[in-house]
Amino acid sequence: METKAPKKFPFQKELISLIKKELQLHSVYVISVYPEKRKQDIYLTPINKNTRKQVTYTLLIIGHKSPRKTMGDLMAYLYNKTEQRCKVYAIFHTLANIMDRIDVGDNFLTRTLSQTPCMYKEDDALSRFSQYQICFHRLVFKRIKKGWKNRMKRADYLLTVINTIEDNEEPNSKLAVANCAVEQMCLALLNLFWEYKPHHYSLDYLFHLCSHFTHLPNRIFPRTTFGLQRHYYMLCNAQDIIRFKNKNEFSKNDAHKVAKLCERFYDEALELGKEQLKRLKEIHYRQDVKSQ
Repeated sequence: METKAPKKFPFQKELISLIKKELQLHSVYVISVYPEKRKQDIYLTPINKNTRKQVTYTLLIIGHKSPRKTMGDLMAYLYNKTEQRCKVYAIFHTLANIMDRIDVGDNFLTRTLSQTPCMYKEDDALSRFSQYQICFHRLVFKRIKKGWKNRMKRADYLLTVINTIEDNEEPNSKLAVANCAVEQMCLALLNLFWEYKPHHYSLDYLFHLCSHFTHLPNRIFPRTTFGLQRHYYMLCNAQDIIRFKNKNEFSKNDAHKVAKLCERFYDEALELGKEQLKRLKEIHYRQDVKSQ
């Protein structure tokens, strides 16, 4: 029996209907929502005013089975079917998987079920998990710290590789390695702040998730001008470009500029991580002492 969602959201009915067409849906939790209203004033005759509502969601989608589409294709499908009015960044788990993960201890999923509003639910199968406590322990902290160091060490190595000056330097290859380096940084940040390991790895997706706890992606890789948008495109699409295109579209100077932005992202992420590790150590060790 379906229960009524406790809160209303923009394009809710349309979005739920579209998701149900692609998978056996159990529930949807709203991690974040960003509604926008864009107004256009037309002064050339015929004079007119246009208003367009848009919304960006980050959703935890829970289904009985995995969707037929890949996560990238599913998100693109929802965006196009809503006539580009509703952008969804989706995190997907099956119902059975989410129950198993929370029972053994998954702080990200526990936080999500207990802290975020539910857009839709089929039944109350997950209601008991909203009462679960977050796991704080020095061993949990050590695992988080080890994961952070390993990811950032990989990113540092990859940046070192692309900073080696070669006469035969190839821009597309340099950008592809830079893409891998930034991916490692984003995965490190997500594990550090959310204790979350994503299953979809496009940089645009990872940047969006990281933007929930830091302005770093938007500050280092803004898209306010054509040139900055071009740099963002080069970095985020580097893997597809090197995979599917034979011709070099970008110059060595283009690749160099993007690489420098990636270095800056690494340096600032490192400082951000140090502060978060200090905070986490204090929390985990304090709670561990209390539980003894």
